[in-house]
Amino acid sequence: MSKLDEAKLYDVDTSGMLAKKSELGRELIRAWGMTEEIEVPAAAERARNVVIAGMGGSATAGDYFAALCTVSAEVPVTVVRGYALPNYVSEQTLVVLSSYSGDTEESLSAYDDAWQRGASIIATTKGGKLGGKAREAGVPVHEITYEAAPRAALAHSLAPLLRIGSRLGLVDIEDADIREAGELHEDLVLREIGIDVQQANNPAKQLAEALHGKVPFVIGAEHLSTVASRFKNQIAENGKALGAADVLPEADHNLIVGLGTGREAAQCLSLVTLESDLYDPRVQKRFDVTTKLFEDEGVPVHRIKVGGDTLLTQMLQGTAWGDFISCYVALLNGIDPTPVPQIVRLKEALAQ
Repeated sequence: MSKLDEAKLYDVDTSGMLAKKSELGRELIRAWGMTEEIEVPAAAERARNVVIAGMGGSATAGDYFAALCTVSAEVPVTVVRGYALPNYVSEQTLVVLSSYSGDTEESLSAYDDAWQRGASIIATTKGGKLGGKAREAGVPVHEITYEAAPRAALAHSLAPLLRIGSRLGLVDIEDADIREAGELHEDLVLREIGIDVQQANNPAKQLAEALHGKVPFVIGAEHLSTVASRFKNQIAENGKALGAADVLPEADHNLIVGLGTGREAAQCLSLVTLESDLYDPRVQKRFDVTTKLFEDEGVPVHRIKVGGDTLLTQMLQGTAWGDFISCYVALLNGIDPTPVPQIVRLKEALAQ
């Protein structure tokens, strides 16, 4: 029996992170239904730009939303990670504060900045200080009720953004699109990469074994570039392992030159690619050539072909790969995927 097929290995997942990862598709469908009554300020309909302000898993939802808006929105949609908003933010801007806890200090600072600039504001949060300040000021608040680590609550951070985007004509998303993406995510988990699929037939378990003890370098493109970044973040937060991410075609203009010393790094590095039939053909050609360059220097290459016919579906499929592989890496390390002690230590130090 392969190690990842041993039931006792999963006892370390005391907080049920893998169960939360399995629920993503179903939770997106449920979360979408819960956003029907979300309030969008009238002034937002005239916004000349949209800013999603957040950190960590909450900002990832913004990344996904902005990637979807790229192909359909007629105004810029950007994601801000930090204390201050860009100088162009004004009363003609819609700022969505995405903070699962509602207590993230950067998001609270961004809220104050948006308020001072007279921007239209919406908050999506479980509550915390952000929820309290927004309600007191009469700012629309979409309350998240799902209980999980922020990185496992992606569906509930993303759904309100999609609803707002649909209302404002930034994204072309309907009930059927959400349902398809959610159901295909669940199907991928149940049939291919979930914990009940034996390793011999489970490519995610196989890849986790291959990546164990390595530094995975994840590359995506177009709508999957932000999924590659999340993959890297999940390797860190769930797997408690270092990783990196980059994007094509940009990586072909700089990163690949580092392969001049690739053979020295090959023992500790692996390349993981997220590939799609929806990519521009020239981008796919670049994946073929780039992976060959890595292979020629002895770097192990693992190519994931992400399924689905829509951008949202493919983003959820790619997310599932990163979620499960990172959790499997955690189990191979004998570590509970949920705790993030380094972040706790950092927050304690900042509070002094």
